[in-house]
Amino acid sequence: MAGIAIITEACIDVKDRACVDVCPVQCIYEFDPAKNLLFSEAEAGNGVVENTHTPSPDAIAVFGDSLLYVNLDECTSCTACYQPDVCPVGAIYSEEHVPDGSATSAKYNAEDQNKGHDHTFFIQHSRDVFAD
Repeated sequence: MAGIAIITEACIDVKDRACVDVCPVQCIYEFDPAKNLLFSEAEAGNGVVENTHTPSPDAIAVFGDSLLYVNLDECTSCTACYQPDVCPVGAIYSEEHVPDGSATSAKYNAEDQNKGHDHTFFIQHSRDVFAD
């Protein structure tokens, strides 16, 4: 069963953006602190902004521009971004498979450097960061 995409802590300070290129609906956003704006591009780094949102000040303050964010209201659960060959650090999971760090938890992505950590915080954080 496919679920909405959740970007977790392995993305922090990496932001490879391969997920941006495979997303068919441009629901993966980057934060621009100078403009205080979340923006998405059709192709990573091309400078053509597809969508923008104003972030929640409290939520964006947690990770700022060190992380990519999925707008859960826009995600279509297409599964493109959390395929094993997309994110080089294994930071993306479907919502129902986000590991909680327990022995019986969902399986961690093979490349996730943060195996054993509870990633469930990122589910609510993904919801909270989009204020508008």
